Amino acid sequence: MLRKIFAITVCAGMFPVLGATAAPSKKTECHADSPMIACVDGGAVQGAKQGSTLAFKGIPYAQAPVGALRWKPPITDVHWDGVRDGSQYGAMCPQVVDGKVEGSEDCLFINVWRPEQKPKRLLPVMIWLTGGGNHQYSGAGSPGFGGVVYNGEKLVPEGVVVVTYNLRLNALGFLAHPALDAERPEKISGNYGSLDQVAMLKWVHRNITAFGGDPDRVFLFGSSAGGGNICALITSPKTRGLIDGAAMESPVPTGCEIPTLQDVENDTGKNLVHALGCDTAGDVAACLRGKSAAEVVGAIPGKFTVLPRTYGPNLDGVLFKEQPIKAIAEKRAPAIPVIVGNTAGETVAWADTAGKVTDQASYESAIDRVFGQKSRDKILAVYPASNYATPRAAFAQVTTDAEFTCQTHRVAMAFAKAQKQPVFRYFFNHVMENDPALKAVGAAHTAEHPFLFNWQGKYKPDERDLMVQRFMVGYWARMAKNGNPNGGDAPAWQAVSPKNDGFLEISTHPQMKLSATNGHCDFWDTIPFVWPHV
Repeated sequence: MLRKIFAITVCAGMFPVLGATAAPSKKTECHADSPMIACVDGGAVQGAKQGSTLAFKGIPYAQAPVGALRWKPPITDVHWDGVRDGSQYGAMCPQVVDGKVEGSEDCLFINVWRPEQKPKRLLPVMIWLTGGGNHQYSGAGSPGFGGVVYNGEKLVPEGVVVVTYNLRLNALGFLAHPALDAERPEKISGNYGSLDQVAMLKWVHRNITAFGGDPDRVFLFGSSAGGGNICALITSPKTRGLIDGAAMESPVPTGCEIPTLQDVENDTGKNLVHALGCDTAGDVAACLRGKSAAEVVGAIPGKFTVLPRTYGPNLDGVLFKEQPIKAIAEKRAPAIPVIVGNTAGETVAWADTAGKVTDQASYESAIDRVFGQKSRDKILAVYPASNYATPRAAFAQVTTDAEFTCQTHRVAMAFAKAQKQPVFRYFFNHVMENDPALKAVGAAHTAEHPFLFNWQGKYKPDERDLMVQRFMVGYWARMAKNGNPNGGDAPAWQAVSPKNDGFLEISTHPQMKLSATNGHCDFWDTIPFVWPHV
């Protein structure tokens, strides 16, 4: 396959003042000049030094989805005059931060980190898809879990190019309703955030050589909603040839399954339109677009919970034609190297979101609410509250095993049975000891995040933390580069196979373990999955 010739480029002519704004316009001619400036689809962008990297931030990959473009597929025809300043993040997409809606709808920006010195050969590309339930933490210019700043400073020195980006979130990114169906020739709605992700991937494929990245080696890694989005994206017909490997960390929704268009229209869609007072309007779509972003986002904010998530991809028959897990199992998804896993105590922080669990009665009630009364007695027999420190601890273990540990096992085995490309499963079980609050929570949901990025919050990592970080950065970067995480002095990580469903326990001393040692996964295979309504 012919590849693009690598060149750092600038636009012809004298450079205007940095800070040019993006708008649809005629594309300007570009040619090579300064190593600090790259030329992409939209024009020239100047990078800035960040640690040992050169960072290019706030690059528009689509037009602002405002006004008539709200709840429409992204328009990628976007250009600017002059040289765009790439030293600052673009605005984050509207989301609830500390109880207030913050951000701007003009938020579809992408960020790239490459080595400070121009690479002599094209490097693998690692794209981070952050979590946040598809309603918060869009990944670029957003606050991030626990103060983590998602950038390429730690990974780029391993010989990769790193990308982060924003996508539309919450109701602005995933609202589905018949009034919006009527506007599309396909008669579908929702998935606007997912369409942003497809646009981002296509932007990377067209432009990443300008930063020394290889468009034929694109590795997605993401957590929580980001992990679940990866599972959907790799099975979509719209992303063929754009993804070459993936790491799904604590992926949500569970088991690479997503609700149908009808599910979300009849649930969150119906409820949100009612909450905004648009259900009785003569033109529902116009009424919705007449609301401010703050009104739309604040009407039904997403929550972090053991119950089903409010926002995310839906099975619309076009972007997502079938359940991702079915496409994987029946070999209709591309075969790519995969990492999949989760943390040891995923739901510790959310254990009261199905009702405060304080005793046997509230424990049983919480199980009823999440899993249904028909499964309650079976679950109680395997997870008696008396086996745990508290009923709340028992419920946290039940939901961690059911919604994460055994779902990542299920997904890993589906890949392993369907493809020859390697599949690696992990179980993150390291506790940050240097902070009493973090130590008490343990290896909770997203606990692995700072181990792939720089420590930039108040937490001061100790030698054990730094050792785990060295292992994780090495494993993930080698997976992106070679399709195999093994190498260096890291403990061996064996691939999953139909006859070997073991996993790597990631801690100060990573080691392989048998699947039978965690999760009661054989038991959870007998509990039917039901997609409850929000």
